[in-house]
Amino acid sequence: MKALRCISILCMLLVVASFNSCKDDDDKSVSGITDQSWQKGRALEITLGKELSVSFNANSDWEAASGSEWCKLLDTEGKSGKSTLRIMAATTTNASRTATITVKVKGYDSESFLVIQNETGDAVSEDMEINVQVDQYLREMYLWNDEYKTLQLDFTKDYMSFFYDALGSMKTNTLDKKFTSPGEYRIFSFIEKKNSIASSRSTKIVEKELEYSFGITGVTPLYVEDNVYNFCIQGVYANSPAKAAGLKRGSIITQINGGNLTSGNVNDYYMKLLYPSSVATLQITDYDHKQTSITSTPMYVDPVILKQVKELNGHRIGYLVYSSFDAAFDEELFEAFKYFKSQNITDLILDLRYNGGGHTMSANLIASCIVGASATNKVFSSLRYNATRMKAMNDKRDDQYFMYDNYPNLGISLAAGDLGLTHVYCLVGSGTASSSELVINSLRGINVEVTLIGEKTTGKNVGMEPEMITAKGNTYILYPITFQSYNAKGFGDYEAGFIPDKGMDESDPFGEEEVFYVYREYGSDREFLYAEAVKMITGIDILPQSRSIAAYSIKGKKQKMRIPVKHGFDGMIKIPLEQY
Repeated sequence: MKALRCISILCMLLVVASFNSCKDDDDKSVSGITDQSWQKGRALEITLGKELSVSFNANSDWEAASGSEWCKLLDTEGKSGKSTLRIMAATTTNASRTATITVKVKGYDSESFLVIQNETGDAVSEDMEINVQVDQYLREMYLWNDEYKTLQLDFTKDYMSFFYDALGSMKTNTLDKKFTSPGEYRIFSFIEKKNSIASSRSTKIVEKELEYSFGITGVTPLYVEDNVYNFCIQGVYANSPAKAAGLKRGSIITQINGGNLTSGNVNDYYMKLLYPSSVATLQITDYDHKQTSITSTPMYVDPVILKQVKELNGHRIGYLVYSSFDAAFDEELFEAFKYFKSQNITDLILDLRYNGGGHTMSANLIASCIVGASATNKVFSSLRYNATRMKAMNDKRDDQYFMYDNYPNLGISLAAGDLGLTHVYCLVGSGTASSSELVINSLRGINVEVTLIGEKTTGKNVGMEPEMITAKGNTYILYPITFQSYNAKGFGDYEAGFIPDKGMDESDPFGEEEVFYVYREYGSDREFLYAEAVKMITGIDILPQSRSIAAYSIKGKKQKMRIPVKHGFDGMIKIPLEQY
């Protein structure tokens, strides 16, 4: 998925800020503390040898505790009403260190704040400012915040290490910290620095943002032989440098900048191809030894890759290739469904094989258009938050409804894209995750038959509520896992992934070892997954009978990339809609 995809635009951030403002008010009643002199997301600085005092009003008797031995509390309890808590550094070292102070009012949940003793005496660093805000949000919102609150944290780390080391050290967050092999795991939660070039108004809630891109939707790494790798392009965006250079789905990259792809550089080139951070030029050599120069450019990346309608054996089959749930392009997505409706399609093939997720509202748009008016007043998904938040909701999950009648991001009914289908065919793979799986699960929750073709999906049944962080004039977006999603039937335990009804590896459909079948264009009769879906719908096998004609293969084996830092627009991202 794209790094820095259209996610944290100004309008969204204002919504999040508004949400947090409301949350602050709620927290006052939850903690029994008002008029506190500390601020959420801000650490208090303490100086060696000097007393630090904080004040607050307590609704009842209270107790206070320090999470670190060096930080001594001169007051550990008090009565209701206006109160003062005095704090001192208990040892003589002037090293940088932090301590979490927790205040518990009787009958209420505890509230905490951070105290920092800074070694240099200078202003707190940008990383420490970020870490304090990250810590505050995780304490309140992380789905496994009970364990998180027990961690001993080092706020002097760089913000990436602070975030990933903390979540990686936990044991209970098994839906976020997923083991990919013994001793290796990935964390779905992520944080990234906002690096917007420019944005433009598109939908009511989310703006489109320019991002640097070569226009390649994704690549599949292949191990060939003797430490030599190739890349097979999964697809290209319209009006992109890659498209202009003649690259397409199935193009094989054998060299970059005149050299082979090896274990020493394949990760680096993978990132450069998919996530350029500025204008950059790469020399590409393809399988036929043709050399092409491509230069990344700022572009709006439309995730609607292809919409197509074909008629066969009495069926009018709509086909949609969708690369990410980016709500900034909901107008383009809705246009696809309006087109399908105008063409009176009888069946739909939804291609999500590389779609790692994104905004949940776009997932709702797709599901609502597929089902149509019959989805009105039905539960799309039901969300479980952490224990503290669920207690405030009387342990009732937060129901999210289908948005057919009024889709807030467009401000209209979805009737013009109402397909009224009871069966949909989804092409899936190991990269199908999060909001893609949300569509599958939510449709099944209201008895829509969903047939899966391809490989087992990722198994990401948890999502995020983003938080904006500002430090030293820079903006960061935090995406921690804050909820688990269930469908209308109460099913939400699909962390092992959805198993396809028809299993098929698109790169090796015949089970031949060390062979890679080069990708064919989306919607082609020779594209294996699409052809299989058409066969299921019509009973007709559209693949050419000769294997040498149907597809061609090269030597190589599909590989998974090990990306050291989480990148991208990979999530089940819920934007608060209370203001819309």
